[in-house]
Amino acid sequence: MIKKLFFLLLFPVIAFSQQAMKGHFNPAEGYTFAILYRIAPDNVFYVADSNIAADGTFKITLPKDLKPGMHRIVYNVPQDQYFFDFIYNGKEDIEFNFSNKEGAIFLVSDENKLWTNYRKESGMFEKELTTQFTETSFNKKEVRKLLKEKKGWLDSVQKQAKGTTAYTFINVTKPYFPSKLEDIQDYKIAAKKDLLEVMDVSNPLLQNSAILLEQSLKYIFNHSDPENKIASRKEHIDLLVEKLQSTTPQYQKNLLKNVYDFMIVNEQLELSNYLAEKHLIAISESANDPYLAAALRLTKSLSLGKVAPDFSWPAFKEITKKPGSLLTLDGAENYIVFFWSSLCSHCLEEVPILHEYMAALPENKFKVIAVGLEDFEQEWTPKAAQFSGFTNVLGLGKWNNEIGNKYDVTETPSYYLLDKDKKIVAKPETLEDLILLVEARDE
Repeated sequence: MIKKLFFLLLFPVIAFSQQAMKGHFNPAEGYTFAILYRIAPDNVFYVADSNIAADGTFKITLPKDLKPGMHRIVYNVPQDQYFFDFIYNGKEDIEFNFSNKEGAIFLVSDENKLWTNYRKESGMFEKELTTQFTETSFNKKEVRKLLKEKKGWLDSVQKQAKGTTAYTFINVTKPYFPSKLEDIQDYKIAAKKDLLEVMDVSNPLLQNSAILLEQSLKYIFNHSDPENKIASRKEHIDLLVEKLQSTTPQYQKNLLKNVYDFMIVNEQLELSNYLAEKHLIAISESANDPYLAAALRLTKSLSLGKVAPDFSWPAFKEITKKPGSLLTLDGAENYIVFFWSSLCSHCLEEVPILHEYMAALPENKFKVIAVGLEDFEQEWTPKAAQFSGFTNVLGLGKWNNEIGNKYDVTETPSYYLLDKDKKIVAKPETLEDLILLVEARDE
């Protein structure tokens, strides 16, 4: 009876024990929190958090219902820069040391040790291979030796990972090994094809991670033709979208929007416009997201090199002496469209400076269209009257004004620099930037 009672007392502890995550940030200064997120196809979702102690340590008890897969720790702001992803398999505690130089080094969790070591070794191999391929004389013997050695390493890693959560991630990111090496070009073509083929885009485990996005970007950019980058990257976009046809419109939209955002951040505007116009706008509508489709159209219309959105204005008392429209204006080599407000203190500092500066330039060099985003004309009229050298346009409705909406204005002042054909040349963020651009075009 005593033995049975002992078993019953012990059993609940075994059955309901929870895994925990522990971390140590070094040096401790500058780290105040650790937030655990679950990665999903469309977002990251909060799971738990912990303060980081003065010695740089923290602990989070992992929820019982936390599903195995890839998760994320955010340790500073902005959150999209200060994070790292890790694997939770539902069976192991996780413990790591973290430093800015080395990132997360896992002390407890065989699966994360396996995954991080694989990633490190894989990255080193790709660098070695790139070095071999960029040598002036391609040493086929040395490359074959390298491939044979690393193929043995990969086989060992896959064997070790069999049956683990990490196996899926390793399988989709593994380097390409040819059965026979002929030349560099054949290898590159085959490696590019293999990368796309092994992307199991319908796998929920992969969809709930950043791996498919990472592989998509690698496919588009790293495997492009150096002699014809834009054309080959557009082709890769098309092939990636074709690959994604087996997934839902919602997932296609989520992944491709992340690809699009990467292109915008890295100023790949021709590619981002191509992706939006040819694929993402239609996919957004199929996924019942007309707001994203509209935002993509707006961003495209305001891209550098595009003709600026047209707008017109009536004559207004003595302020705007005659009606007109942007695209019918002529007589200048450049145009500036800027948005301000009579109740914006920052605008009231900058607009007189701009007005005085432009007055000193030759008349045919620049014309300025100043759009006042206002709630009431009474506030705008006396201030706009001070800037007779501008074409002053009253935009009632302020943040809901049609002209402001066409130009995606969310703050004042906002500036657009156009060439003689009204194509957008630049979107300077400050008056100082605008003046530098004006000086460069006035030479």
